[in-house]
Amino acid sequence: MAAPSSYAPAPVHRAAPSLPFGWGAVTVLLVGAAFLIVGIVMILYGFLNFLTGTIGAATSSSFSVTAFFESFVGAIILFVIGGVLAGIGGWLIRLWWIFLLVGVVTGVGSANTAREREAVRASEIRVRCHNCGRLNPEFVRFCMECRQPV
Repeated sequence: MAAPSSYAPAPVHRAAPSLPFGWGAVTVLLVGAAFLIVGIVMILYGFLNFLTGTIGAATSSSFSVTAFFESFVGAIILFVIGGVLAGIGGWLIRLWWIFLLVGVVTGVGSANTAREREAVRASEIRVRCHNCGRLNPEFVRFCMECRQPV
């Protein structure tokens, strides 16, 4: 006969490490990688813009100071924005590594194999029923087999 659901033990769920505003470690990694890639592309585009615009304007026969400074300032703005985005992305990726280390140190989500899950179950405290001898979790008041008080 099956035990009533009110006597069934509650499964132990361990949450993965997450940021205070709800992001998980994988989300942090993906957002960080996206910022890093976009930042590097903007830096490279700014460098290419600097080479083609600034040097091209300086060496052309119709040199204009305003065109030279416009391309120079545009390249600098791209460098700065790309550097900020790449810095944020690098910071988020380093934060992901911290998540991994914290998870390893605290043991969050460490029971990934059947052997590790069995070791976690073995460390749980069990109470033997005086009537039928079944091992029950310590939080139950009645035996899950014979429904007698433990």
